Amino acid sequence: MGQEAEWAAAVREWRSLLGREHVATAAEEGDRIAQGTFPGGARPRCVLLPGHRDEVAACLRVAHRRQLSVHPVSTGRNWGYGSTGPRPGEAALLCLSRLDRVVDLDEELGVATVQPGVTFGSLARYLAGAGSSRWPPATGAGADTSVVGNILQRGLGTGAYRDMAAQVRALELVLPDGSLVGTRAPGPVGDGAEEGPGPSVNGLFLQGGPAVVTSVAMALHPVPQWHQRVLFGLRTGSLAAVVDEARDLLQRIPAGLTLDLRNRPRIAAQWPARAAAAPSPPPQLPKVLDGDWTGCAELWADSAALLEATRDRVLARMSAHAEHWHLQAPLPGAPPGGGSGGLACAYRHKPAGVRSGPSPDPGRDGCGVLWFAPVLPMRGVKAAEAVRVIERAMVAHGMEPCLALRLGARVLHCVAGLFWDRDDAAAESRAMACHRRLAADCARLGAYPYRPLLARVEAQSVDGSVRDLLARLRQAVDPHGVLPHPHGAGIP
Repeated sequence: MGQEAEWAAAVREWRSLLGREHVATAAEEGDRIAQGTFPGGARPRCVLLPGHRDEVAACLRVAHRRQLSVHPVSTGRNWGYGSTGPRPGEAALLCLSRLDRVVDLDEELGVATVQPGVTFGSLARYLAGAGSSRWPPATGAGADTSVVGNILQRGLGTGAYRDMAAQVRALELVLPDGSLVGTRAPGPVGDGAEEGPGPSVNGLFLQGGPAVVTSVAMALHPVPQWHQRVLFGLRTGSLAAVVDEARDLLQRIPAGLTLDLRNRPRIAAQWPARAAAAPSPPPQLPKVLDGDWTGCAELWADSAALLEATRDRVLARMSAHAEHWHLQAPLPGAPPGGGSGGLACAYRHKPAGVRSGPSPDPGRDGCGVLWFAPVLPMRGVKAAEAVRVIERAMVAHGMEPCLALRLGARVLHCVAGLFWDRDDAAAESRAMACHRRLAADCARLGAYPYRPLLARVEAQSVDGSVRDLLARLRQAVDPHGVLPHPHGAGIP
C-alpha cells in the first residue's frame, strides 16, 4: 500500500476510534490549526482530538502499525517556538486539549496531577474552588496556555515556579506503539509522586522525548504569607557587575527571591499592556524603567521580618549599581500570576494592538513572534559580551533589541524577542535572517538556545556522545519514527 493509501486508511481508522467530529483533515482544519507566528511549520495531514488516555494509545497504535508520523501538542500555544504546526514533513497533529482534567490534588503533600489540556488559568480556578492553600503556577504567556506543555518545554515560570520542569514528580506516558508507562513509584511513597529506585527517567521525556505525556504529577508550593517587588534602574555600564552580584546573592539566598533584568526596548514593547503598534512618540516610562536596563526582584516569605531581611540584602548588593529605585509595599499572599500582559509585545507592530474580546492569540491574529533564548553562564563579562552580540545583530537587521535576562545562581537565560507584523513581508524576511544570524553569532560564543525551535534541537548544542545515546534509546522505543525527533534527521 502506498503512502497516500496508508494515510487515507489511517484517517478512516482514527475516525472510527474517535468519532468523525474529532478527526479533521488538512482541507478542513489544516490552515487554521497550523497558524503560527513565523514561517517554517507545516500543515498537518489531519488533526486528531482524543478525549482520554486510551484514545491517545489507540491513535498511536494505528500510526505505529502504518509507520506514520504524529506530532503531539497540548493546547498549541507554544508561540514564538513553533505554535501548533509540525515541522516540515508528513504528520498527523495529535492535539491533547480535550484531556483537560485536574486528575488529583494532594493538598497535604502539595502534588497536583494535571492533563495536557489544563491551562494555568483553569488550574488556578480549580485550586481556588478547592479552597487550596497552594500557590498556582504562572508564566508570562497568559492564563490560556498549557501547564503540561510549558513543563515539557522546560518553560520559565514566575516566583517559586521559575524552573517549571523542576516541579515534575512523575509522568504518565503513552509510547509510540501504544504501550502505557507510569513513572510514579509503587506503594505509599507514590502518594508523593516520586519515581522508584534506579535511574530517573522523567527527563528523557522533556523537549521531544519518545512518548506522548498524558499527565504530569507536579509539586505545588504553599502560598507565602508576604510578597514584595523591588524595581531598580541600573547605572550605565553596570550590567556585568549586576550579574556578578546577583550570582552571589542567588547562591546564598536560593529561596524566596527571583531576579530579572530587562532592557528599555523590552519594557517599552509591553508599555502600556494594550499598546497599539510602535507608539510614536515613544512611551513615557517611569524614571525607574527609563534607563538602559531595569532590574526586578520578586521576593516572598512567611514572615514580614524574613521578607525585610531578604529585601535589605538585595538593596545592599545592588545599591552601588542602581540609581533609581521603586519599592512596592509588602503585600499579603503570593505575587500575582503572569496574566496576559506578557503577550502585549507580540502585538507591538499590529495596528490595532491587542484584540479585545477572545483571549489573545498571536498566531490567529497574524503577529510575528520568534524567540531566541540562549543559556549563558552567570559571569558578568561573558553575559555582557553576549548581550552586545545579540543587540548588534538585531539592530543590524532592523529589529528592536528586546531582551530579558532571567538570572540564576549559575546560569542565566537571555530571552531575545523578535516582533513584527506578519502582513509585512519585508519585516518577516528581516526577522528570519536575524534569527539565523543570532544562532550563528552565539554559537561562536558557545551559547545555544535552551528551547528547541519547531521541535528541533541544533546539533552542536548537545554533546555528540549524548546525542548517540539518545538516538539508541529512541531507536529502541520508536523504531518507526512515529514521534518527532528533536535531534535532527541525521539520527535514526
